Amino acid sequence: GFIASDMTSRNSSTQLWLITHYHENGSLYDFLQRTVLDVETCLGLASSIICGLVHLHVEIFGTQGKPAIAHRDLKSRNILVKSNRQCCIADLGLAVMHSQGSDYLDIGNNPRVGTKRYMAPEVLSEQIRTDCFESYKKTDIWAYGLVLWEITRRTAVNG
Repeated sequence: GFIASDMTSRNSSTQLWLITHYHENGSLYDFLQRTVLDVETCLGLASSIICGLVHLHVEIFGTQGKPAIAHRDLKSRNILVKSNRQCCIADLGLAVMHSQGSDYLDIGNNPRVGTKRYMAPEVLSEQIRTDCFESYKKTDIWAYGLVLWEITRRTAVNG
């Protein structure tokens, strides 16, 4: 989770720092390279990732609220594995934010971003509706499906 943030100025540029917990297992990609999973761990990883994705996708209203967020670069290298083998989604640098109240959608300069291997067909073919937040959520779900494939191919079933 979040610990602190800071803003510093160095060499005529501003640096923004976000300080979070350290996850010794590293990325899901690295964790899967060195670990054979049992079914229970497989399901736990998958469940924690989708719970995180749902949290990102849902707007929370009120003073402690947050906009709805679509990741746009979900992949095993952008998911961290905690010591309890729960996952957390990282690297929101390409994320899209949406606020229902103002119907504001910030997609940045390029609707086709992320890692090609995890891109949904509509992103690769440039057919995605860039004006529709739901389209970006669907591309996150596509990428989640590919992450599920990575997890399940490292899962030992029946011994």
